Amino acid sequence: MERATDRRAMLRVKIKSLAEEASIIRFEEKRSRQPIRDELHHHRVVVVRREARVSQIAYGLIRGRALERIEMAAKTEPNWKRVHELLKKYGVAGADWSHVKGAPEERRRLGIAA
Repeated sequence: MERATDRRAMLRVKIKSLAEEASIIRFEEKRSRQPIRDELHHHRVVVVRREARVSQIAYGLIRGRALERIEMAAKTEPNWKRVHELLKKYGVAGADWSHVKGAPEERRRLGIAA
């Protein structure tokens, strides 16, 4: 009989893939000329970086870490909707993630149970 396990290994692979993707994009930025260089830079610092951040937060929360320990000096709120999506996808099946920190008004706006 198989035990109910979380899928944190899959999330760990995603985090490593995002880190490698950023490294590859940075390398290609150096080799490229405008305007593709700007597109690559934008993709790396906006798309990949945001996804890496929420993935790291979800991974830390799955491991039982407090948000203050995961992000000690964050200047902006993470995308809580995406964090919750990752928690549902990679966390223990059927786990209740409603206790996860997020501004109450933001949680209501996103339809996340309080």
